[in-house]
Amino acid sequence: MKARECEFYSDGVRLDGLLQLPDVPPANERGYPAVVFCSGYQGLKELIPEKFWNALTAAGIACFSFDYRGFGTSDGDRGRLLPSEQVEDALNGVTYLLEQPEIDASRVALVGWGFGGGVVVQAAAEDERVAAVACLSGIGDGGRAVRDSRTYPEWLAMQDRIKADRVRRVLTGEAERVSPWDIVPLEPVTRADVDREMYAKHDRFGIEMYLYSADAYYRFQPEKVADKISPRPLLIMHGTRNGLHPIDEARSLYAHAAEPKVLVELPDATHLDWIEVGHPLHAEAMQVLTSWLQEALPHSGHEQLAVSAAEQADASVLRAVPSTAGN
Repeated sequence: MKARECEFYSDGVRLDGLLQLPDVPPANERGYPAVVFCSGYQGLKELIPEKFWNALTAAGIACFSFDYRGFGTSDGDRGRLLPSEQVEDALNGVTYLLEQPEIDASRVALVGWGFGGGVVVQAAAEDERVAAVACLSGIGDGGRAVRDSRTYPEWLAMQDRIKADRVRRVLTGEAERVSPWDIVPLEPVTRADVDREMYAKHDRFGIEMYLYSADAYYRFQPEKVADKISPRPLLIMHGTRNGLHPIDEARSLYAHAAEPKVLVELPDATHLDWIEVGHPLHAEAMQVLTSWLQEALPHSGHEQLAVSAAEQADASVLRAVPSTAGN
């Protein structure tokens, strides 16, 4: 795997990226198939994406990741999260990748993790240059995902804080900053993983957020445009015991999407565990993802693609929802 540091611009804001290229030459003169990997909430280009680099590049797929504006080493207002801006960052990342001489411009997919799973669904719905989409541990409705993971009084209290902040910004021009975990509360299991794997390794992770980011996060509903991805293929992978983004997020997103689509449920998996080497589901999940991407880039024979991916999942310990299920 060969890594290259990159930078590009999104709405005039400089963003930092990393391009991981396979060690072996591309299979044809057009170049490598590739994915733009979009991280999740407060995600960094070298945080979750690095869990996938080895599997993707070993399968002959280049991987490009980046820091959203305002996060990591990219420029921009620190702690400002607007989904529309992150969608724009993802699509500008696609533009950058399409200009790289090693990449086959006809075979570029979006892969999103967590909140980034919603970002890639929205981005692909808006831009037909994206050949395929994979949503991993993602969301279909940001507000529903958070509301389902906290108590109702906590949810109402946050709505009151958002309303008060909106008034304060209008009257004084001042915006409140809060802990990122006020906006997206973490379950104890997930929080332990975050403390160990993210805070310990990345001092740029866990920065304070503008409270108005909560309002934008909760209003984000990418599942409402998921059907616009068709006829390009969509893969959804999700742990059945994900306490941060409940499995209903994946099932609802799948129900809203049009064919070809595949939902792979990871039994007993939570939000972060299955991406770790050594987890019982890790090897099987990576095999399903890489095999699906190899078939999806370029996307052709959509019906056979969906069946093949489902069969791949059925052959392992994973559970795939048949692609013939109704919308």
